Amino acid sequence: MISPVDDKALLCARQLSLAGRLAPLSLDWQGGQLVALLGPNGSGKSTLLGALAGLLPAEGCITLSGDTLASLSLPDLARRRAMLPQRQPHLFHTPVFSVLALGLGESGAVSQAAREAMAALCQALELDHLLGRDFSRLSGGEQQRVLIARTLLQVWPGLNPAGRLLLLDEPLAGLDLHHQLALLRLLKSVSRQGLLVVMAIHDINLAIDWADRMLCLQGGEMVCEGGVELIDEALLERVFQIRTNRLEAGGRVWFMPSL
Repeated sequence: MISPVDDKALLCARQLSLAGRLAPLSLDWQGGQLVALLGPNGSGKSTLLGALAGLLPAEGCITLSGDTLASLSLPDLARRRAMLPQRQPHLFHTPVFSVLALGLGESGAVSQAAREAMAALCQALELDHLLGRDFSRLSGGEQQRVLIARTLLQVWPGLNPAGRLLLLDEPLAGLDLHHQLALLRLLKSVSRQGLLVVMAIHDINLAIDWADRMLCLQGGEMVCEGGVELIDEALLERVFQIRTNRLEAGGRVWFMPSL
C-alpha cells in the first residue's frame, strides 16, 4: 500500500523509480532545509535529482507544494524550482553578466530588484570582478560559481515568490575550500528563508557540518534517509567500502579514512 502524501511537506515522492537506474523510494521533505544526497559514483544521485526536477520520465508520484509535477506547465515548473546539473552546455564568448541574466527569466532591461539580487549573489560568491569577463575564458571553478549564481537567481527569495526548490548536482566540484565554504554558507542562508535545497555531495564531513538531512544511495537503492546523525562507520564501510575512524572535537564529528 502506498503511503499518503504528507500535506505538511514541500516535496513529496511516492514509489519514485526509473527502470534500471533507481529503485522505488519515497520521501517527504519540508522547506527551510538543506538536504545532502550521498553515495558513490553511479549510485543514482543525478538520476534522483533529475526526477525531482521533472526532467526525467520517472514512475511514481512527485508533488511540489501539493501539486504534482506532471500537472505543472514548463513555465510554472521553472518558476518553482531550479536545477544545476553536473554537465552544462558550453557558453562561448558570453559576458558573465549575460550568463547570470539567463537565470532571471526577464526580457529587456534588468529590473532593480533583479540587479539587487544579482549584486547579493556576486558578493557572496565573489563574482563582482568577473562580470565583464568572457565566460569561456574563466577557470573551471570560476565558471562553476557563475553557473551556481545563475541557478540561484531563478528561485532567489524576494525576487521570485514562487521559488520553492533548489536542486544542485555536485555544486562543490571544482571549487577550492574557501569558495566551498562560501557557497555552503549561502545555501544554508537561502534554505533558512524557506527554500528546500537538495545537493549531491561527496565530502561526508562537509555534509555532516552543513546539512539538516541526508539521503544515502547505493546501486540505485535508498540505503537510509534522515538526520545526518545516521552517518557512522558502519554506513560508510557498507556504502563506500572504506573503513573510517570517528573523531570528535568542539562538538563536531569527522570521519577520517583508516590508513
